Amino acid sequence: MIKDIAKKAALKIPQVKNHVDHVRELHSSLSAQKDEIESKNTLISHCRSPGLFSSSSDFFTERLLSHPAGCPLPNIHLGTHVAEDKSNRIEVADRLITAYHKAIDDEPLSPLQREGEDLWTGLLRNELPELLETIEYRDAKQLAHFLQSFGTSFVWFGGITTCIDGYNRNLDPHHVALTYYDKLVAIAEYLGVIRLENPESGPWGDNLHLDPSELIVKIEDELRISITPPLGIIHTDGLQTNKGLFHYRHIQSLYSATVLTRANASKGPICEFGGGLGITSMYARSFGHLNYTILDLPITSLLAGHYLIHAVGDHSVSLYGEEQKEKSIKLLPYWECQTLADNAFTITVNQDSMPEIADNLIMEYLRQIKRTTRHTFLSINHECAYPRTVNQFVKHSGGFNQIYRTKCWVREGYLEEMYSITKL
Repeated sequence: MIKDIAKKAALKIPQVKNHVDHVRELHSSLSAQKDEIESKNTLISHCRSPGLFSSSSDFFTERLLSHPAGCPLPNIHLGTHVAEDKSNRIEVADRLITAYHKAIDDEPLSPLQREGEDLWTGLLRNELPELLETIEYRDAKQLAHFLQSFGTSFVWFGGITTCIDGYNRNLDPHHVALTYYDKLVAIAEYLGVIRLENPESGPWGDNLHLDPSELIVKIEDELRISITPPLGIIHTDGLQTNKGLFHYRHIQSLYSATVLTRANASKGPICEFGGGLGITSMYARSFGHLNYTILDLPITSLLAGHYLIHAVGDHSVSLYGEEQKEKSIKLLPYWECQTLADNAFTITVNQDSMPEIADNLIMEYLRQIKRTTRHTFLSINHECAYPRTVNQFVKHSGGFNQIYRTKCWVREGYLEEMYSITKL
């Protein structure tokens, strides 16, 4: 009997072994599926994380992108165009120095004074001492040389350069180009020249693989203007296309100018508080908005004046202290908002600056906007300093009715708010 039992057991050993092998294979398969699920969950959880690129074996996603970027990444490239030695650079620099010093002399006489040091004043004082020293000595030749080379090396802040800045530092050039192209795709979706992707029903991950040059043609056909930014004025790093180089600031400014145009069909006068380099005003001019006023710090107005004079022509820009020509981009120091005529503008815009300045200036700006603007106020700003947000300051100021509040199409983490103005 024992021999029979042993014989039967021996016959079952291969069956048991096969069963064990099958269980092991099944366990291995389930383990692989678990790892894949965990990997995808990790990917999803990092889609909007504050880190840089998060990756799995077949996918990339990044905190600055509004679109998924599947592997292989789009065949795009980052290009560079250096500033050129314009024949009138010294003459332009002399104009800029004269306007700057008039502003500095007049600032203490203004009833509108800054309480404490705002972000930009401290930033420029600490980061650009050579620029301020050159202006102080009224050296037009040296200033022209400085402005020609400004932006050739990394700066951590944005708004006044078109080089790689703190927005996407530590990324390789291909990834930098990708963050710029993401903005171009977003404005194309906003304009309706390509469809908005849908992660629920698809397509999802296709739009970043469109050809950028063909996309620009579609955008230009829709807007009926050339969107190629002028090059050679300042150092520019940008997405390479058959239509030139596009820094992300060009695309954001084009978007802002488009929103202004759609809200200002009559092409009435526009005012902008804090214009940076003035690229939005440049694109607005392409749309036919010839009467544009920018109010800003004296040093920022100098940098904007340099860019705009070379971009749109010396007769199309009026600096502080010069004749304020109607069909020009007028660059005035911030306190001049109190001297502007009632109902002088159809629409006023502020982008990327109000939450970063002193409270007393914000409240005074809003009061002046209600006085000088006939119809509309557009804000494109972040809410990082909550509750110090444009939305909260507007509610406290009164006299504004919100038309809409939505996420900005081309700036992750930014809100676009449109208000109608009620005269109190």
